[in-house]
Amino acid sequence: MLPRIFRSAALSAVLAVTVSACGVGDEDAGVRAGEVCGRFARTPAVASALAKLAGTERFNEDLSEPKEAVATLRAADGKFSGYDDLVDVPECLLRAPEGGDPLVTLYFREALVVLKPQPEYFKDYTYYRTGASAASLHRVVSIYFHCRMTKPKKSLIINARLERESKVKLSGKSEVDTQMLVANTAALKMARQLGCQGTDLSQSPPQAVSGLYGPH
Repeated sequence: MLPRIFRSAALSAVLAVTVSACGVGDEDAGVRAGEVCGRFARTPAVASALAKLAGTERFNEDLSEPKEAVATLRAADGKFSGYDDLVDVPECLLRAPEGGDPLVTLYFREALVVLKPQPEYFKDYTYYRTGASAASLHRVVSIYFHCRMTKPKKSLIINARLERESKVKLSGKSEVDTQMLVANTAALKMARQLGCQGTDLSQSPPQAVSGLYGPH
């Protein structure tokens, strides 16, 4: 039998290996939903909604371009000179911890006009009370909101768009509500970063007002 001191040393070594193994396991890989992309989803409800859309609670956010998204909107001038000006910036691009294809992406860009609800789209789109116009449909959300900035001093229209590419099968009102909650929360964060006034973005979960899952 090993002396007490050697038995203790052996036990400590085994525990150290076990703790080390747990530290590199899949359950600890990546960034938690509430911590990604500037912690926009820091509340439990939004973090849970994001995880539901993606099918995972942990992410790789390395391909996100938050600084470029903010800089592009600050430089917006209401004039589009070509295709490059119309490219949306992936402010928050989320993948599985090991990488791979995007699961959920949030884009921001300047818009020339606000696209209002169209009755011919009511069978596919659900419209919500937030911003100047907001719609959610299968795997996509689009929110338009006005932004009066002071630094620099100007006004612009911002379009926030969420695209869900995950393989999670979601449908119905639960899907469009969950998508809208995540997209609206991200839009609120962007508005704060830019110092926007007059956004009319809902501070609470947006409510459906018309369209497929709106009141009838």
